[in-house]
Amino acid sequence: MPQILVSILTILGILIVSYFIGSFPSAIFIGKVFYGVDVRTMGSHNAGGTNVGRVIGKKAGFITIGLDVLKTVISIWVPFFILTLFPLSTYLLPTTIIPLEVYYYLGGIGAAIGHCYPIFSGFKGGKAMSVFSGFVFATNPVLSVLGLSCFLGIFFWKKYVSLASITAPFIVFLLSLLIAVFPVLNCTAYFFHPAIRMIQSSYIYSIYLLVIAIYVIIRHIPNIKRLLNHTEPYTHFKKTPSIKESASENK
Repeated sequence: MPQILVSILTILGILIVSYFIGSFPSAIFIGKVFYGVDVRTMGSHNAGGTNVGRVIGKKAGFITIGLDVLKTVISIWVPFFILTLFPLSTYLLPTTIIPLEVYYYLGGIGAAIGHCYPIFSGFKGGKAMSVFSGFVFATNPVLSVLGLSCFLGIFFWKKYVSLASITAPFIVFLLSLLIAVFPVLNCTAYFFHPAIRMIQSSYIYSIYLLVIAIYVIIRHIPNIKRLLNHTEPYTHFKKTPSIKESASENK
């Protein structure tokens, strides 16, 4: 089979599989299965971790965010390990034409599309911030810590999750450019197996981060308008009720 055809099929396969992984509706699953509520009908009506935190409580919100992050990690790590541990890469176009990182980073793009437009819940999903977080966590632990620090710093300062969500990704993008410019900083990437292969930070990596960061912005346009009009509500997570309490409240 021609290398170009194998490459195209690999790209399509990664996008399709990661889309379905990203489509798992964590917020709806947590709300309906454990608390008997549909978060799409409450709060901001968004099927994301922040709304779960508002509607149900911080514990449920953090679990939802964790599941959403995990979706992206799986979507990137699975193709990474397949392409680096198995001989499939020998059938692809030369890395001088399409670097291997292009393939497994596409898993993050597929997960982002699935998260925002999930096939399992009427194509209405979250706002991609947890996907961005998962993308960074799956690829560079130092950027993860720096990005989380920026996010929490902005949130505790201004009390708006939306403001933190649209600011932190671009800060992480700018930091990734430093890693691309100074290759010695690549030591911050994960080491995955004895061959000491690792997910390299590069300009390609920065481009992917920028694409997802812009996508986060687009998904937050209503929030941006409210921030500019000073009508965006502060973010407060309520105490998570027990499953029994939540069920009785929603009878």
